Amino acid sequence: MDKVEKLPSEIKTIWKINAFFDFFIFLIIFIVLLFLPMLFPTVAGGFFKVSQIVVGILAVLVLVSELVLITYRWNFWTYYIDERQVELHKGFFFRKQVIIPIARVQNVTLKQGPILRIKDLQKIIIVTAAGQSEIEGIKSTQAEELKEIIMKLAQEAKNDI
Repeated sequence: MDKVEKLPSEIKTIWKINAFFDFFIFLIIFIVLLFLPMLFPTVAGGFFKVSQIVVGILAVLVLVSELVLITYRWNFWTYYIDERQVELHKGFFFRKQVIIPIARVQNVTLKQGPILRIKDLQKIIIVTAAGQSEIEGIKSTQAEELKEIIMKLAQEAKNDI
């Protein structure tokens, strides 16, 4: 695997579902704040009104920003794997590049929750002594292949040391 790869376009659907899930959590908080004045009438009602407005605005802002940034996020999320390292790239304005030397890889885990299962994607978690890094969503068949490749390269690198 000697070229920079992008995440599959199906990950965009997963990110949209996550955005609406985040919005739903804010909506639950908003509804709780709506009914709290009825349960506690002696507490100042102004606090609950301000809280409702703030949570409502935050809910809409989070939903809109997450939905708008999906294409941006997808365009700049790439990864690269060769015999020496695994590179992960994120972001354009706030760039993040993670380089994991193959010899430092201790474990590779595949993780698939119910939302990723919808599009037959898996998350690849690369574990080192310093922590872990993730490739957010890869097709299941390709994820299995990448796991085997990374572990094989890691084993060969450890045998060379």
